[in-house]
Amino acid sequence: MKFNKNAQAWGFDLMIASIVFITGIVIFYIYTLNYPKESQDKLDKLNYAGESIAQNLLDTGYPESWDVFTVSRIGLTTENKINQTKLDQFYLLASEPTNPQGYAQAKSLFRTNYEFFVNFSAPITIDGNTIEENGIGKDFSGQNSGSLIKTTRLTIYENKAVTLYVYVWEY
Repeated sequence: MKFNKNAQAWGFDLMIASIVFITGIVIFYIYTLNYPKESQDKLDKLNYAGESIAQNLLDTGYPESWDVFTVSRIGLTTENKINQTKLDQFYLLASEPTNPQGYAQAKSLFRTNYEFFVNFSAPITIDGNTIEENGIGKDFSGQNSGSLIKTTRLTIYENKAVTLYVYVWEY
């Protein structure tokens, strides 16, 4: 019986090509399965922090008549409406440009390491001054943040429905 050497070479080429192709597919799947998971975990943590901060803000806080000196848990509502006194106290506590230590304390009270910024869909009044574009927390405009999450909640402020926006990010 006579063997054809051309057929053997073609079979060897096919085995090498199959090994290279399968290795490429395995590397591709390992990369695509692991990379988005890390990114998704980060977004899940940011989303959880945003939800938690929004939930705390729409609660009464503790003690119920808290101020910047007695606060254990920040909350802005009384009878499911934004309480102006608590809003004023939150602004005094957590406005990062005017009170960096208070902002750090607010992050601690929210139990987060992420940066936050709170704003409303309508202008708010703090100590008689209207705050339109500026919110409460660390301003993120012009910042190069790695990931940013926006959480929205509907609430009542000055007997009008307004949207509460909570932005959470990390650098």
